[in-house]
Amino acid sequence: MSENKPPVIAKSKFRFRKRLAIGVGVVAIAGLWAYSRLEWIPAGYVGVIYNASGGLQQRVYKPQRLWVGPFQTLYLYPTKLQAAIYSQDPNFGEVASADGIQITSSDTATTIFNVAVYYRVLPENVFRAFQAFGTLPIEEIQRQHIRRAMRDAANSVGTQYEVFDLMGQKRQEVSEKFRIELQRVLAPKGITVEHCLLLGATPQGDLDSKITSRVNSYTQLTISRLQSQIAEINRQTAIIRADAESKARNLQATTTKEKSLELLELELQEQAVDAWNGQLPKIQSQPGQTVVITPEALAAMGAKR
Repeated sequence: MSENKPPVIAKSKFRFRKRLAIGVGVVAIAGLWAYSRLEWIPAGYVGVIYNASGGLQQRVYKPQRLWVGPFQTLYLYPTKLQAAIYSQDPNFGEVASADGIQITSSDTATTIFNVAVYYRVLPENVFRAFQAFGTLPIEEIQRQHIRRAMRDAANSVGTQYEVFDLMGQKRQEVSEKFRIELQRVLAPKGITVEHCLLLGATPQGDLDSKITSRVNSYTQLTISRLQSQIAEINRQTAIIRADAESKARNLQATTTKEKSLELLELELQEQAVDAWNGQLPKIQSQPGQTVVITPEALAAMGAKR
C-alpha cells in the first residue's frame, strides 16, 4: 500500500505551482509586451520620441533598434533623399488619385504638370520640422504641405513663361526656379529641397489644337529648310557638272586636232610611196663636191642602160 501525503503539504505544493505558473505567465506577457514596444529606425532615417505627458524628447536617435515606452510615439524623418511625386496618373504618385500641379502660364493657358520634388530632413533640422508639422508623419507632410508649397511656387513662377516654354526648351530653367522658391518656403520648416523636376504635361482645353498647329508649322518650316538645302546642292552640282563637261570638250578637241595632223602626215607619206616609180634620183654633183661611185652603183647604172 502507498503512503498517503498529508493534505496540508499537498495544498502547499499546489499553491506554489499555481503561483509559479502565474509568475511565468506574467513574465512572458511582460516580455512580449516589451518586445512589441521595440521599433526600428531604418538606415537613412532619424527619429524623435514624443511623450504624451512630457512632450518632445530633446534627442535625435540614429538608425537602431529602439524601445518606445508606453504613451510614447516614435516619429521618423528621412535624412536620405526622398521623392515626393505629384502625378496626374491615378496609379502613380503620392495619392491614389490624379494630383498633378496646375500651372497658369503668361499666355493664360492652364496646364496640369507632373512634378517631382526631391527633399530630405537634415538631423540638425529635425526639431524645426517637428515644430512646424507637429505629429504629422512624413507621408502626410508630402501629401499636404510640400504639395501646397509646390502649388504656390507654380503660381508664382509659371506666370513668367509661356506654356510652350514650360513644356519645351526652358523646362530646366523653370524647374530650377521652382526649387529656389520651394527652398525659400520650406527651409524655415526644416525641409531641405535638393531638386525639383517639371515632368510631362496634360494639356487642357484648346491647348491640344495649339500644340498641333505649332507642330505643323514647325514641320512645314523644317520641310522648307530642307527643300532650300536640296536646291542649293542641286545648283552646286549643276555648276560642277557644267565645268567638268567644258573641260572634257576642250580636252577632246585638243586631242582630235593632234590626231588629225598625224593622220594627214601619214596620208601624204602613203601618197608619196604610191607615186614612186622605183627609180632613184640621178646623182648630181655640186661644184667642189666629191662624188664616190661604188662598183655596185656602176653596175646598176649599166643595167639600166
